[in-house]
Amino acid sequence: MKEFRAAIIRMHERGTGKREIGRLLGIDESTVRKAIKRFEETGSNDNRKREKTARSSRNIQRAKGMIKRNATTKVNSTRKLAKKLGVSQESARQILRTDLNLKPYKLQKRQKLSAAARLKRLQRARALYRRFSNARHRQIVFSDEKLFTIQQVGFDGFC
Repeated sequence: MKEFRAAIIRMHERGTGKREIGRLLGIDESTVRKAIKRFEETGSNDNRKREKTARSSRNIQRAKGMIKRNATTKVNSTRKLAKKLGVSQESARQILRTDLNLKPYKLQKRQKLSAAARLKRLQRARALYRRFSNARHRQIVFSDEKLFTIQQVGFDGFC
């Protein structure tokens, strides 16, 4: 697009009309008008630079301070952090992931895996590997049909 803008400006400065520039370059006339307007306003063909408002250095430092104060509380959820900073949840997520190099996680309780349980898991995994290595698992037949009995359970004296 930047190459088109340069060509548009050159043609415009030579006095070529906007409709004619669009026809020659094979682009819409509105695109030509916007490129000329941008050049007249800024004096450049460069893309506009958007100022970061949500992920500003001030918000990044505020988020870092909040997390440093309470590192392991539920207060630091992305949703609550976004509300405190006054930014969207996606912006808060970007601050945490991109700017502060943090990854979200939730601690979950699990049973402790003892040494005996680890050994048993390893033995069972090896047994499964041996069982499936010689293709015996292909001899198992699976069916989605259910067997129903014809005889009903007795109600009110009927059998």
